Amino acid sequence: GMLSEATRVRRQLGSEGEAFEKTVVLGVTPTLTRVLLPGVFQRCHHSLTGVRLVIVEAFTPQLMHGLERGHVDIAVVTNPEPHRALTLQPLLTEPFALISPVGHGMPPIVPLSMLARTALLVTKFHLGIVERALAPLSVKLGAATVLDSVDAIRELVRKGAWATVMPVSVFKEPDIDTARMSEISGAQINRMLVLATRIERAQSSAIAVVGELIQLEAAALVEQ
Repeated sequence: GMLSEATRVRRQLGSEGEAFEKTVVLGVTPTLTRVLLPGVFQRCHHSLTGVRLVIVEAFTPQLMHGLERGHVDIAVVTNPEPHRALTLQPLLTEPFALISPVGHGMPPIVPLSMLARTALLVTKFHLGIVERALAPLSVKLGAATVLDSVDAIRELVRKGAWATVMPVSVFKEPDIDTARMSEISGAQINRMLVLATRIERAQSSAIAVVGELIQLEAAALVEQ
């Protein structure tokens, strides 16, 4: 069904000639630049002609603000709050894991109590997701230092200095040689990836096609 709809919208886009919007500003969160963005970019490059894709990388609150103000056309955001001016379409749910240097010797599955005993380096946004998930269980994190740079956290974990709690897709090869991923038992700590667009712009053909391609890439990631 998604493929049929994508074909229909692409035909509509092509029939509009010079009338359709040629530039689409796509917002993505920092943890998705290595996971979702390459596939989306390739799909857009092969499927769309005459459309210039501009990428904006920012955390969810900034992307939601950009959508509302018109600086971003479409975005993939994490656990957004409901917004009456935006259309929010769930893409996939992804669990968090405890990521630690191999030298720390963490087991494949860790209890919640391990989070309270481990010094963590986290982004402010991810910290909020984890704390909200743990609040009903009366569990608190240990010493959590906030650093709002996913790349910096990844590098520090790889160097063996810190552990972190992040979505499982953030640490991929070559990280697996220096970092260990442990499932967290006793709690459901997840993030929901959501496709967000402005309601008044939802019928724009160029934006609609990009949205369809994002959905296709998300479905492919779920299968993987």
